[in-house]
Amino acid sequence: MKILYLIHQFYPEYYTGTEKIILNLARMMQISGNKVTVITYSFYKDSSYNQRIGNILFKEFIYRGIRVIALRHKKIPKDINRALDNKDMSKVATDLISLAKPDVVHVGHPMRVGELVKVLRHLNIPYIITLTDFFLICPKFTLITSMNTLCCGPKGGSACRNLCPEFHHDFITRRLKIAREILFHAKSVVSLSRFHASMFKKELQDLEIKIIAHGLRYSTLKRNEKNHSKGDRIVFCYTGSLNPHKGVHILIDAFKKVCSKSALLKIYGSGSEKSYIDRLMAMAKEDQRIEFCGLYSEELVGQIMENVDVIIIPSLWYETYCLVLHEALACNLPVIASDVGVMSEKIKDGLNGFLFKMGDLSHLKEVLQKLVDDPTILNTMKHDINRIVIPSVEQEACIYERAYDQIVREAANPTKKIDGLLTFR
Repeated sequence: MKILYLIHQFYPEYYTGTEKIILNLARMMQISGNKVTVITYSFYKDSSYNQRIGNILFKEFIYRGIRVIALRHKKIPKDINRALDNKDMSKVATDLISLAKPDVVHVGHPMRVGELVKVLRHLNIPYIITLTDFFLICPKFTLITSMNTLCCGPKGGSACRNLCPEFHHDFITRRLKIAREILFHAKSVVSLSRFHASMFKKELQDLEIKIIAHGLRYSTLKRNEKNHSKGDRIVFCYTGSLNPHKGVHILIDAFKKVCSKSALLKIYGSGSEKSYIDRLMAMAKEDQRIEFCGLYSEELVGQIMENVDVIIIPSLWYETYCLVLHEALACNLPVIASDVGVMSEKIKDGLNGFLFKMGDLSHLKEVLQKLVDDPTILNTMKHDINRIVIPSVEQEACIYERAYDQIVREAANPTKKIDGLLTFR
């Protein structure tokens, strides 16, 4: 099969959760003998591109054996991260899709490439969408209002009018209409967690959503077998993007209040907002127990988790899957997390980790101090973590490949329904 992945950003320029999901799937599909292409939006300098269609610049390259087509507007629109339609992209969408000539398309994220998704219907190319955040029902993708409160959904646009008045109502209603068309014309819509699916179902009650948990590359992971005794130093760790909705500032504030000269906090990752990173650096400047460790490759995840004691996820939004959470549990590491979103599905407070009230630095500090005072609590938690089973990327890829194959066969025989089409677990 010829499989095309569409995604809003990709390696080597961007490398967070969604990009990792698509890279792992693309590599597995290619290993299985399929021909794979990734089309992604990008932000390289003009001189990096050597081809052009209309007002769209693009270039082709190979990344880890995967063919990648990176594209960009000659002049990047101001609403590139919010809108689902774009005139320049619409004019050339068919030409761009023809570069891959796919039998099936997997949409990893529709941001910035919405016009390429829309044209698939008119080209009679079947597609699957995997939802990884709330972008199709929220132009901010986080469901965080302009008052910095969590939102329960757009409610047809009425909630946006009241809670995010900076968006014109006509923009929201048109955007929701396009999103609905994209979702309902997909051969299957997939979510990574029950919680995430339930948030979409609030807005689109008649939308069928399948659940496929993201698989892990166990070859890069290492089990943390450390046994803790009273008086041991505790190394807390955050890994992920350094953006405001991830709540790293809450973590730093809480950790600074922990009474222990030996406790450490290691922070891995990078962010797109320089002002926010500068703020984090300033907050941590006077505390030598806090270390910013920079970026890390997927191959180093196991090594990092083998050498820390607890992973902390202080999110201020509804995490929809949280790859770091699952990597930590697979490495036998307890997790401290905000009590919202998917974290409450996986973390059983006091058993395999701790939940704290979202944004409550006093509550978080209390949990951190509890572990510093008695590290042996972690030993019992590790015993409970052993009972959690998280699928591998090979298992995930097997489910998707079966789905692709069924979709392609049905497209070739439109009058014949194939038994068991897209039956996920």
